[in-house]
Amino acid sequence: MLLSAANGALAADPEAAYAPDANDTVIYWGLDYSHANSSQYGVGFDAGFVTALNRNIDASGWILTGSAGISRSQTLVANTESFNTSLLIGYLWQGPRSYFSLSGGVNYIYNDETPPGSPTDGGEAGVIAQYGFETKAENALYFQSYGSISSAYSSVYFHAKGGYKTSSLKFGAEFTVYDDKGSSETMRYGVFLGDIPLGRLTMGVSAGYQDERSPGKRDGFYSLVEFSMPISIR
Repeated sequence: MLLSAANGALAADPEAAYAPDANDTVIYWGLDYSHANSSQYGVGFDAGFVTALNRNIDASGWILTGSAGISRSQTLVANTESFNTSLLIGYLWQGPRSYFSLSGGVNYIYNDETPPGSPTDGGEAGVIAQYGFETKAENALYFQSYGSISSAYSSVYFHAKGGYKTSSLKFGAEFTVYDDKGSSETMRYGVFLGDIPLGRLTMGVSAGYQDERSPGKRDGFYSLVEFSMPISIR
């Protein structure tokens, strides 16, 4: 969610870097839920921000991003409570029909697992790199992708969307895969509806099928709701 949080605020005017009415920050938060049966479920909440160091999130320039999240999951073999946080600096390139961002920084993951002893039980700090890409043309085909790789528990995350964008909404299909040390990957296949206006807020929803590749985990479904809002903290 980190990089997609800026979607509602990114525009294509790199000459407006110091516009007096520009927003310099986008904040976001979201809730994620997955379910297979009464013995296997997961719920998570995360929040964060993207801040333009040139004081205009609509223009090309250096950006600072931060996030934190908590989650709880239960499977047939283990229960896990997790906390993660990250802080990165990077650069955002604006084009007339798309944007691309690339960032690097540090992150920390802590897992409290029962029973203990798995390769990802406990805390680990690491370095992280992430990217984001999105098309911005209205009444046109729409594509978005973002992902990250971290040395903390060898974590990998990739997400992609494809569909159509109107002047007020975007919709289509999505795919997600994530993995870490000591487990096989989890894959998600779903649909999304985004840019739902709620005053200054923008809401997005997703839902679909969750494919678990690790032994002891069953496939199920997932759902996600996320919000973002541009603000100025200058």
